[in-house]
Amino acid sequence: MDPVTPPFLADLCVVLAALAAAAAAGWLANRDIAANLTRREKLAWALATGLLLQAIAVLVLLGVGTRPNAWKILVLEAAGATLATLATKSWRPSSQPAAVGGSGRALGALLWFVAGAAWLVFLAGSLADSMWSTDFLAFWGYKGQIVFLTGEIPRRLFRDPALYFAHAEYPFLVPLTFEALASFLGRWNDQALALVYPICSLATLLAISGFLARRVSRVSGAAAAALASLCVFLYRPANAGTAEIPLALGLVLASSAALDFLDQGGVANAGRLAVASLFCATLKQEGSLFVLVLAVMLWWRLRRVAPQKGRWLATASLVFPVATHGLLMRIARGSLPSRDFDFSLFEPSRWPELTNRFGLVVGRIVGTQARHALLPILALAVYFLVTRKAIADRLIPVFVTQLLVYAAAFTISAFGPTFAIDTALDRLTMSLFPAFTLVLGARLPTAFTSSVGESRTRLRPASETAGS
Repeated sequence: MDPVTPPFLADLCVVLAALAAAAAAGWLANRDIAANLTRREKLAWALATGLLLQAIAVLVLLGVGTRPNAWKILVLEAAGATLATLATKSWRPSSQPAAVGGSGRALGALLWFVAGAAWLVFLAGSLADSMWSTDFLAFWGYKGQIVFLTGEIPRRLFRDPALYFAHAEYPFLVPLTFEALASFLGRWNDQALALVYPICSLATLLAISGFLARRVSRVSGAAAAALASLCVFLYRPANAGTAEIPLALGLVLASSAALDFLDQGGVANAGRLAVASLFCATLKQEGSLFVLVLAVMLWWRLRRVAPQKGRWLATASLVFPVATHGLLMRIARGSLPSRDFDFSLFEPSRWPELTNRFGLVVGRIVGTQARHALLPILALAVYFLVTRKAIADRLIPVFVTQLLVYAAAFTISAFGPTFAIDTALDRLTMSLFPAFTLVLGARLPTAFTSSVGESRTRLRPASETAGS
């Protein structure tokens, strides 16, 4: 399809309007729990929450046996947002975001120019053609189109052996988003549906920059957003139609909410933790893993600086949405054999093979894969040497644990460690990178201080309420 033809432009406008309506519903639903965030953060949270509301609306309509369309979805989105607003009315935090001062407007403008230019390149590439990646054709888009065409979620998507390639175990937020947007269009136009990916990437940049502007400095936020936007292995047309780009948004939201809870506590921050947890869990299993690891980090960090109920509140806010989603998926699809992992490797008789496999994985990652990324790795090492600990460093164990679990998953891959690493490592690590820029951005002011004390003084407005 020619991307400049009037039908395409009309479909693109409809998809944009549908996403705007979802974001408006999300903004209303988050009005209280996001009251102390910057406007940029509110927009990012609004989109994520809106996509969840949109998917829930589609599920409700399919559950009662009616085909979704624009008006039905809009009504249910508005109803869901209103109920969420009423339920969280008493959760509004008392404190408002503290304005972080600082100079560097010219530098900030330059960094935003870089981020904007990179985003425009991704926007143009995403909309240049229909979504074509293997993952889109095999499961994300395939499931979305099946649901849209049949008006139901067929049981055969979970039970038919001929559809083993469609990954019955994968969550359904991405397919349901495709279905919802196609319902607004009234037809399937996967070129126009690709707009959701540049919008998610823009929301990710807004979430990164808004959080760091509120907690550290405006230049830090702009620098981290520019760095994230240049993650070309993530923000490229090949990833349009997959779950990696929305997952990157979810990981940024979960990370920022966790840092806010560590320093401020409160029901509003716990509410955002729950929203981010559900968003991540409904995208990919890797999202559920990240959320659970984050829950362990919060439990450990809060053991001395928060009341016991604060630890339970944070943990429940992260774990309950993941557990609920897992239970519902189990009910929907039943018990399925694992096709991706060979758990028989844990039998004592196969422990030598398991050890050999793990050595192969480590050697492959540290050797072949690390050599390909040697320059970025060295740049990160130098950056950590010339900067000092900052508020987001508490996330580092979460990223390290996530990568270690990935290595373990590669070890027991049913398709062999080498195949798993070659096909999955890059996209798995790249989906983590935008959230990791929170760590890099928070450290930026410390590069210009001469002592640890000066660094902490500069960051004190963001952390002086720890344990409250």
